[in-house]
Amino acid sequence: MDKRQLTLNAVRRRWQLTALRPYLWLATGLSLLAGSGIFVFGWPQWLFLAWLGIIVVAILLDRSWRPSPERLCRQLDGQYPQLQDSSQLLSLQETNLSPLQQLQRTRIETKLQQLLESGDRSSLGPKKLRSTLTNAFGACLGLLLFVLSNSHFTADKTETTQQNTAIPAAEKLAITRAATHIQPPAYTGLAADSQSLQIDVPEQSKVEWQLELNQPVQGLEMLAEAERFAFSPLGDLPSKKWQLQRTIAKADFYQLSVQLAESQLLLPEIHNIRVQKDSAPEFTFEAPSLRVDTIQGSAQNIPVKVIINDDYQVSSADLLVTLASGTGENLRFREERIELTSLQPTALSTNSSEDKKAARYDFTLPIHQFSMEAGDELYWYLEARDNREPSANVAKSQHFILRWPQEEIFGLSDSEGMAIKILPEYFRSQRQLIIDTEALLAEQEQLHPQEFRKRSEGLAYEQNLLRMRYGRFLGEEDSEAEHSGAKSEEHDDEEESEHGHSHHHTEQGEHKAHGEETTAPFAQRGSRFEQAERIAASAGHRHDSSEHATLFDPQTKELLRNALNAMWSSWRDLSVIEPQASLLHQHRALRFIKEVQQASRIYLQRVGFEAPPIDESRRLSGEREDVAPETVDSAFEQKERAQVLALMAQVDAGAELDTDLLVQINKLAAEQSLDLGLELSKQLRLYQQRHQQPNCIDCTNSLNQLLYQLLPAPKSAPSLPLQTEADGHFSRWLHQQGEKSL
Repeated sequence: MDKRQLTLNAVRRRWQLTALRPYLWLATGLSLLAGSGIFVFGWPQWLFLAWLGIIVVAILLDRSWRPSPERLCRQLDGQYPQLQDSSQLLSLQETNLSPLQQLQRTRIETKLQQLLESGDRSSLGPKKLRSTLTNAFGACLGLLLFVLSNSHFTADKTETTQQNTAIPAAEKLAITRAATHIQPPAYTGLAADSQSLQIDVPEQSKVEWQLELNQPVQGLEMLAEAERFAFSPLGDLPSKKWQLQRTIAKADFYQLSVQLAESQLLLPEIHNIRVQKDSAPEFTFEAPSLRVDTIQGSAQNIPVKVIINDDYQVSSADLLVTLASGTGENLRFREERIELTSLQPTALSTNSSEDKKAARYDFTLPIHQFSMEAGDELYWYLEARDNREPSANVAKSQHFILRWPQEEIFGLSDSEGMAIKILPEYFRSQRQLIIDTEALLAEQEQLHPQEFRKRSEGLAYEQNLLRMRYGRFLGEEDSEAEHSGAKSEEHDDEEESEHGHSHHHTEQGEHKAHGEETTAPFAQRGSRFEQAERIAASAGHRHDSSEHATLFDPQTKELLRNALNAMWSSWRDLSVIEPQASLLHQHRALRFIKEVQQASRIYLQRVGFEAPPIDESRRLSGEREDVAPETVDSAFEQKERAQVLALMAQVDAGAELDTDLLVQINKLAAEQSLDLGLELSKQLRLYQQRHQQPNCIDCTNSLNQLLYQLLPAPKSAPSLPLQTEADGHFSRWLHQQGEKSL
């Protein structure tokens, strides 16, 4: 090897040392940092090994510190202009060079010797900031931040050692066999069952746990939501096999706590206990279809068809009847309970495989036992019990009403010889008539024509009754025939007065032919009647005239007339068995009635009592010595909301939870929902056990979600003026605020 090759190799070695020097500095600094962190702050030992691995990988990926001769020459020519792009001549054989190339080679060798002999050690080498070097430094820094942000480690080395030794001990202890034997209550008729540690049982079931551990322990406990249950060992202590019996009345969860020789170990798994509630019986009525029905006699039959369903078995069913008879202060009630077995000896089974869960009753309502009369009402419903022990579930069905309308009674009015019809007091509202008409149209295809006609006529009767009720507001207290008779009589009197006494004397003989005793009473009665009319007209309202019957204004009276006309049209269509055509008039009547109600409300407010204005000079002039004004606290607090927010703040901070605060939060959750309270208790226990562990993010989020459900909506706080004048009044301040807003 000639001298020139030695010079090029020396340059190559200088280049490599300069390129590897930053990696050496980085490794040295990270070694010192890792050593101090491991021994002082308790960092993990794998952090130092990871840093070294990153540096080694970066060195292997960096090609700038081990270039080939050709690449080294190209980098030297590009970095040092004095080499005149001729450094490659040093790698060629001298015999292959021309005299000019040999001369240039000698010059380049001299330049390289000068670079080697210079005092700057970094003069020969690649760029200091290279991609592989910066990437290695960034990866090491990111790994350090990851370790610090996740708080994997503690400063106390002794505590870390104890934690590391406790984890293997917990991993060694395990449940090798677990079985739960479930015995449902006898009344359910369910067979015994076996499940795992997660159980789903009927209410009041007896559950027996049998556990076997992989090593003997001194004790075993079940930590439920609010209680502790101790297992019994099957053998001498320490024992591997343990047993526990419980009666499950409500949903719960539990953890297992193991008593070791020197410590108490809590197994991390939480097991749920779900309970199947015994529901009350449910009713499905096939007949009757109407909840309010009318009858025309006690001999009428009302069939009842009902299916009663229960979770396990229907024990008994009763018919409860209340009879209301009489009117006014003489209204009397009679109550009676009848067992359905007396009306139907055996319940008809709905399904052969589930004959105990559902019972079908088909009987006739015993109306004849209650001696109903016209005008009476009969209220009845069913009450069923299941076979739940020790106390049965009781359910009541919907209520039904039977009405026997009072017969039409005819009597004499004040006008002699005119018969008026006294109608029953019961009447439907216009909205109820619309609902009943729509129901009749929906059931038209299933109804017999005679039944359809009967129900349509009944609705017509109710519509006419409702029209007469509203007609009283316009003075329609008597029938139209009576009004026409009165008008004709008045007209005759007027004609008689116009013709004079001569005409009266002319026909006097004809009147005597019918009897002299009849003329004078009628004349006296007419004069008294006219005098009474004048007194009534001057003293009050004339109820026999629609124009003066009420306090309604003319517009309201017109609306009421339109409503009465629509009701009359509806009655006409229902009477001719056209319920579909009557619906349009019924809706018009309802709309007019609502407008009348709104108009009358406005009118009464306008003519109501208006108090005289108060003299403002007397304001605040009374004696206030003995007056103790109520103190107003400006602090507006929502106690429950503040408690929930305080607990959420403690959870977010990862701190220990306040015991008194936990009690209040558990009460609040139990008041809202039992399931929510149970789930909250479970999440609180998980948080208290794991909030210091690094993997407690999920339990923290779950607990915050449950607490957010308990958070009540904020209420609007009362506000007071922020600034007031020292010598002003509150009214002046209000006026100023109004002017500012304008």
